[in-house]
Amino acid sequence: MREALGFFETYEAAIYFILGLGGILYAWRFYGAWQELRTAVYGLERDSAQGRLNRASVSLFFLFLIASSVFSTVTFVIPVLPVVEPTRAAQPQQPGLTLTPEINTSETPNDILATATLLPTVAVSEENCDPETINISSPQSGETISGAVEISGTVDVESFGFYKFEYARPQDGLWLTVLAERIIVQDGVLVANWDTSRLPPGEYVLQILVTNTNGDELPPCRVSVVIAAPSQ
Repeated sequence: MREALGFFETYEAAIYFILGLGGILYAWRFYGAWQELRTAVYGLERDSAQGRLNRASVSLFFLFLIASSVFSTVTFVIPVLPVVEPTRAAQPQQPGLTLTPEINTSETPNDILATATLLPTVAVSEENCDPETINISSPQSGETISGAVEISGTVDVESFGFYKFEYARPQDGLWLTVLAERIIVQDGVLVANWDTSRLPPGEYVLQILVTNTNGDELPPCRVSVVIAAPSQ
């Protein structure tokens, strides 16, 4: 879905330019038909001018509708769509060749666990959190939250494009987007009502990720929290 809608994000400016030219053309036709309708004396002239006025109005409406659809898609739909990472194809196994892992019987289960490869983890650092530019003020790092939660903080940077609020489990590093907005927030509400009751209890990392008007992602502000099961 994100790849299909990427056309509108890539050519957003060109689409607005073409729609703008069409809007100027039909606005001029609308004005000409309106002037002719005002000065028309005979009924046939009035009917002809009224018809051109109606057609220009309908064309302007459809151009505005298309522009609104493109703006809504680029601003609200595309930022919240998950990014699908390409999957690697499995390596074909040669016929007649069975790969059997070598097992060292001298190792104990504790030795195997000690030498196991750990999964990628989410690094939590508050160095990128600045109360004047990008910051999460509530909840604070280490706080336990549950149920409906309000996320507060600040997003106010130069060349601001939009920000996303995301969360992840520390052990897997898979960021899930909750909300994306194009508004600047100064020590206010970033997410009004985040329902954590559907998430498994445990440790989570929250982040505010800001993208500027050039499409560059700024270093995210992250805090670690514990989500508890909602009280019965």
